[in-house]
Amino acid sequence: MPFIDLSSLELKDFRPGVKSWAHLGEHLIMAVMTIEEEKVDSGHTHPYEQAGVVLEGIFTLTLNGETKPLGPGQGYFIPAGIHHAWSITRGPVRILDVSAKM
Repeated sequence: MPFIDLSSLELKDFRPGVKSWAHLGEHLIMAVMTIEEEKVDSGHTHPYEQAGVVLEGIFTLTLNGETKPLGPGQGYFIPAGIHHAWSITRGPVRILDVSAKM
């Protein structure tokens, strides 16, 4: 699946308030997620890098103690092992996220 049309993806329930579509390659995972307003992840770390771009809504990310709201066209890069948390301040939010496959 080398080409993807973001407008035609069928997102499925991933966890409460989050719908997702993902393509698992040999070394990467590319996911499109829609997250409902007022959802919060209080923080976590993982041993791989993660990067993404906000497509719709406002996604507030706290990364290594710095908090920044991100809107459409803005992105993030999370180094491996760095604590990060997020909240949805205006949603729903739609993001394109890429991480290493572990």
